Amino acid sequence: MSTMSDQQLAIAVQGGDRGAAQLLMERYQSGLFGLALRLLRNREDAREVAQEAMVKALSRIQSYDPTRPFSPWVYRIARNLCIDRHRAKRPHLALDEERDGAPIETEGGSAFTRQPDALAHQRQLNVALEEALASIGPIYRDIILLYHYDHLTYPEIAAHLQIPEGTVMNRLFRARRKMQEALLSEGITP
Repeated sequence: MSTMSDQQLAIAVQGGDRGAAQLLMERYQSGLFGLALRLLRNREDAREVAQEAMVKALSRIQSYDPTRPFSPWVYRIARNLCIDRHRAKRPHLALDEERDGAPIETEGGSAFTRQPDALAHQRQLNVALEEALASIGPIYRDIILLYHYDHLTYPEIAAHLQIPEGTVMNRLFRARRKMQEALLSEGITP
C-alpha cells in the first residue's frame, strides 16, 4: 500500500480503507505542519492547523476529485485554515524562533557562538524582514513563502494555489518589489 500514489490512496479512503487514510496522514502531516508554521509563525497553532487540515480533508474525502492531484487539494485546505486562524487571532509573524528565546542554528553554529554585533545585526534584519513580509499582504506573502521557503517551482505553486503559472510569476515579481520597497523604507538595502 505504501507504493500507492496519493490519488490511489484517496480513492481507497473514499471506499472506507482506514489504512490508506493513516498512510495519507503520515505522508502529509509534516508538510502541512511546515506550511502552517510558515504562515502562522506559531508552533502550537501550526500543529493544530496541520491536524485539523488532515481531519477536514479525510472527513470531506468524498468531495475530492481523484482525477486531480491530491497535494494541492489538501494544502489548499490547510492554507484556508491558516487564513481563518490568522484572521481570528491576528498572530505576530516571526521569521524564526529567536524572539522566543530559542537559539537559531546557522551554518556557523548556534546563535550563541556568533559575535554580539553580528547577532544584533541579524536580529535587526529579522525584524525588518518580518515587518516587510507582514506589510505586503497575504497574496504576496504566500507566494514569497512558497517559493523562497518551501522551494516550490512555479508549476507547483500554481497547482497549490490553483492559479495560472503566469499569475505566479507576476505575483512573485510584485511581491519581491514590494518587499524591496518595504526594506528600503526601513533603511535596509536588500
